[in-house]
Amino acid sequence: MNIYINPHAPLMSGGSGDLKDLQKRLREIREMGWVKSHRTHDTGIGKTFEDLLGIEENNIQLPDIGGIEIKTSRSDTMSMVTLITFEPPSEFRNIPWTIDGLVENLGETGYDKYGNPKFLMTIPYGRYTNNKQKLKLDFRKVVGEDCICVVTKSKINPTNPRLPKDVVVCYPLSEVVKRIQKKLSGCLLVIDADRRKASGGEFFKLQSATLYLGLSFDKFLELLRSGKIFLDIRFGRHRDGRSHNHGTGWRIKERDLPLLYSRKIDFLNDELPDDLNCENEFTQNKKVNHLDKFLSILLLL
Repeated sequence: MNIYINPHAPLMSGGSGDLKDLQKRLREIREMGWVKSHRTHDTGIGKTFEDLLGIEENNIQLPDIGGIEIKTSRSDTMSMVTLITFEPPSEFRNIPWTIDGLVENLGETGYDKYGNPKFLMTIPYGRYTNNKQKLKLDFRKVVGEDCICVVTKSKINPTNPRLPKDVVVCYPLSEVVKRIQKKLSGCLLVIDADRRKASGGEFFKLQSATLYLGLSFDKFLELLRSGKIFLDIRFGRHRDGRSHNHGTGWRIKERDLPLLYSRKIDFLNDELPDDLNCENEFTQNKKVNHLDKFLSILLLL
């Protein structure tokens, strides 16, 4: 879940003073102990902490608070963190990028409780999934662009003559780099909470908060190759049959997050350095053009 500052609340710039203010607010939330979820289902944890911090949910692909991207997770799960979410460009699709297009070409991955087919798939790099869809991620040069593609061993009905017949969709590497740079070049704050269920509903208690900074883009590619970063496709239907898409996301296990960043800080317990500034981290990295370096790395894959 992506969240951003309420426009009616004091704006945080990402400087050390504002970071310390955010740290103070999170410490106060920790002292509150168990807090009842403000929403049911999987988005409850994000909504609850949005409200406690005075921020609103939003899907804009920008850092949330002055260069700080905020993620929430449950400590009782093998948590996966979404790094960025975006759909493959239309000109790089070989089938309709809809629940119907996916199911008609690749088959459903299961059914929801209402009997509707769904397509939920976590796709690794370099090895086909062990199911009837047989999907994997692969680096390809497609229509003159270096791309990360979803390819299949299954037979599909391709609709784009410019793409190879085994390609489902592709992401131009330049677009992936641009989105990661825009979204994650500042600081990433991961809030971890315990969860319990009682007769009154679901409750959360703040357990930890970790601030990551110093994103390494070449590490993103290395982790993708090593199977630590995945592509998640999440299509289904509402109870009334309307289709929904929870977003196609590049995801990583929370325990592997430190591998992406050069530095991490225990945000609840450590004293924050006076020179820590997530806006500066974002601005400095934004000025560097890493694309040539990434493309040279691809030649070695």
